Amino acid sequence: MPDDNLQNAAFKWSTTFVRALYEEGVRHVIISPGSRSTALTLAFSAHPGFKTHVIIDERSAAFTALGIAKESGIPAVLVCTSGTAVANYFPAVIEATQSGVPMIVASADRPPHQRGLGASQTIDQLKIFGDYPVFFHEAGEPNEREQSTKRLKMASRQAVQHAMEQEGVAHLNFAFSKPFEPKAEYLEEVEFENGKLLQPPPSYSIKQGNMELGETFWSDLVSAERPLIVVGPASASDHPEKNEYIHELAQTLKAPVIAEPGAALPSSPQNIQGFDGFLRNEKNRNLLNADLILRFGAQPVSKALNLYMEQSEAMQIVFRRAGRWNDGSLSGHKHIDLTGPIAIPEVTGSAQESWLATWKQAEQAFNVFRNEQLEPSTPLTDGLIFSTVTNQFPDESFTMLSNSFPARDMSLFGDFDGREVYMNRGAAGIDGITSTAIGLSLSSQKPGVLFVGDIAFLHDSNALLQAASVDKPLVVIVLNNGGGTIFRMLPVHDIRSKYTEYFETPQQVKIAALCRAHGIHHTLVSKPDQIAPVFHKLKKRNGLHVMECMTDAEKSMEQRHALWNFKLKLNPGS
Repeated sequence: MPDDNLQNAAFKWSTTFVRALYEEGVRHVIISPGSRSTALTLAFSAHPGFKTHVIIDERSAAFTALGIAKESGIPAVLVCTSGTAVANYFPAVIEATQSGVPMIVASADRPPHQRGLGASQTIDQLKIFGDYPVFFHEAGEPNEREQSTKRLKMASRQAVQHAMEQEGVAHLNFAFSKPFEPKAEYLEEVEFENGKLLQPPPSYSIKQGNMELGETFWSDLVSAERPLIVVGPASASDHPEKNEYIHELAQTLKAPVIAEPGAALPSSPQNIQGFDGFLRNEKNRNLLNADLILRFGAQPVSKALNLYMEQSEAMQIVFRRAGRWNDGSLSGHKHIDLTGPIAIPEVTGSAQESWLATWKQAEQAFNVFRNEQLEPSTPLTDGLIFSTVTNQFPDESFTMLSNSFPARDMSLFGDFDGREVYMNRGAAGIDGITSTAIGLSLSSQKPGVLFVGDIAFLHDSNALLQAASVDKPLVVIVLNNGGGTIFRMLPVHDIRSKYTEYFETPQQVKIAALCRAHGIHHTLVSKPDQIAPVFHKLKKRNGLHVMECMTDAEKSMEQRHALWNFKLKLNPGS
């Protein structure tokens, strides 16, 4: 191979890969700097069709890619060097796999002849993520053979299509020997050629016909007198317009709909809010006893809703994506693979109007009780933050909820009907929450709000390094209650000699100082009358802003318990 060809080999190989991804409609790449990945980095930077994001922390980078794909439904590409760099993607790979989010990992590696010899920054990267990816390909070392080039192009297409159709992670491992950098003139030549290849992205919709179900199935459904529809968190490919058939089904059956935050369901008069409060009480569950439960989306987050389904004697039909078993409560009687929107025939359900009316009465009665409990007072509570802020959400905005209490408090205190809400519920960890929200912002170019606890915020503090990349308003509401108070829900809370040190782990970090170190605007909220005016101001300001709310853990738990113990006074059928 002539010297120029040798010098340009890695970059030319990488350019073939990059162009193939572009043709498949991929537009975002997140690059973590490194030496071994130089050729990949330069190939992406030389293609003006890609939006490049440089993030030094690989774990944060991976969750940013997750956020981009959650919003767009299109995989973003992750580029990193060899060694532990790629291992730092693992938490996001797990979350993407289990929540159905497409992602592509392009990792650089040493060539085979240098592996297993103690070479620096070398680990076993072949199938490093085990069975989590939906596609893995060892790209091999760069070469000029026509068949090899064709295979690389095909692997690029496979990566995109597997990631989108199977809703998961594709991993390609690239082996590079030095030299990594091309000749300067060749880099300029490729960059010029790429500029002439720009084109609009192809249509990403996977065409599906309506799903036909038999007469016997519909006969069973329309005979139900107390039907209920439950919708858990959605996958990345689910959008409200695709899920409108669920409301059509609810109207046909005259069924109330319990749609959790993140369900990607449009607003509807049949949607029920406040369920995480009034369904905690066993007597309330008995008053609202269904005889048929139809379930869509992932396993619900709400403990109250899971209790309802576990204790119900109703027939439960779980509609699931192929290969995804979303029945953590083990209460489903039938599991049906969804191949597309359900085609609804000309049928009429047997439920009386009083069935839905009873649920709406429960919703209204609980809402009145909740408002009484949330009268502004000192000290500040988590519930009051949710109640106040969700009534002021900007139009056409998104909301990201951290795991632990925020994912639950939205259902208990907030107004989220028809809202664009996201959560990382695949593995439900507290990793990368702020990074995911930044990814959502970069992809959607909409205003956004993140609710995150102090521990989860500190867990992903490296996300603040990329705050400058956020153009639209992104208000990060840090609910600082001094530690991991989610554990107060568990029996271990009663073991006071061990609880605080080993579980709640109070922290003393000055979040204002952390923000100042990163050049980020910070506002401290400690009184109820500060919440609305501060949020009203921040939601209009471009960029990432931290709104730190000092809430009282004890008072917040008292409010939650009060709502969980709420007793309905209803007569079914009245």
